[in-house]
Amino acid sequence: MKKRRRQFYRRRPRTVEEIGDDGQDSFLDVVSNLVGVLIILVMVAGTRARNVAADAALEKAAEPSTAQNAEDDAYVAAAKTLVEARQNVVRLQNETEDLNARTLDVERQADAAENEYRVVFQALAELDSEIELASRRRSDADKIAFDLKSEILEKEKRRDDLRQEKEALAAARPQATVLENLPTPISRPVDGREGFFRLKNGRLSHVPLNEFQERVRLYFKNFRGDFEKKEIEDTFGPSEGYTFHFFVDLEKRRDGDEIVYSANFRYGECVPASDELGEPVDEALSNPNSVFREKLLKYVRDDATITVCVYQDSFEYLRDVKKFLFSAGYRLALRPLPDDAPIAVSPEGTQSATY
Repeated sequence: MKKRRRQFYRRRPRTVEEIGDDGQDSFLDVVSNLVGVLIILVMVAGTRARNVAADAALEKAAEPSTAQNAEDDAYVAAAKTLVEARQNVVRLQNETEDLNARTLDVERQADAAENEYRVVFQALAELDSEIELASRRRSDADKIAFDLKSEILEKEKRRDDLRQEKEALAAARPQATVLENLPTPISRPVDGREGFFRLKNGRLSHVPLNEFQERVRLYFKNFRGDFEKKEIEDTFGPSEGYTFHFFVDLEKRRDGDEIVYSANFRYGECVPASDELGEPVDEALSNPNSVFREKLLKYVRDDATITVCVYQDSFEYLRDVKKFLFSAGYRLALRPLPDDAPIAVSPEGTQSATY
């Protein structure tokens, strides 16, 4: 329903010009009256001065000295009255000029107010037009929204029908058994470079066993220590969360006229800083930026075998690790370990074999 526009004024207001004209006319009337009164006062004062002068002349005829003084006083009083009248006239003229200036200022303010009123009235008219246009647009938008909502409801019903049909087809289809074949290469001893990883508590971590063995070899290559000890027990690390605890046998023997010194590595084990060391298997295998995949890149596929030391609590993850390494082109060697067994190396130990 279209709203009636509100009427701002029910009667025509008096303009500023009309108000200013009435006030100016009244003021001019007052000034005219005051000037007339002053003129009358001046005339009265002149008449009284003449009368006083006449009386003074008569008195002078009777008493010369007294009449002369009275005449002088009358003239002085008349002069004072005339001066005051002239001052009042000047003051009234100044007030008239001030009033005229104020009248002009009021007229300018009235013109500015009228202009502002016209601007506001125009803005209100434009606002009414915009409100009416927005109302029509809202009606159109409500209709479009209703149509869209009806279409959405129809599509949701169609989706539910298709979902029920899919579930019915799935229930009617016989269950299929998927067989996945992973290659099992012929087992053989590792004859190249070997990388070591630990699989425990569902987490994969790199074991820097090669780095520790190389440090031991370099340390005792030119060893000149006390061979009377017979044995050295020491620790290297930590490195990548592991420390290497090892034992080396020192030997001093005579070979003819020479004394031969030798240092023989006897046993070493990698001790993890925590059972939670490493990354979860899912993250290690799926994330291209995982530490596991970064360490794996250190080993060349054609020249390296990846040995996984797997503990009893993580056998369920072994299939995924095996599948990933085979798909990446690596040879795999497994070392199943009890939960309390360390990752150790010794000359008397067994050699890894590919799986």
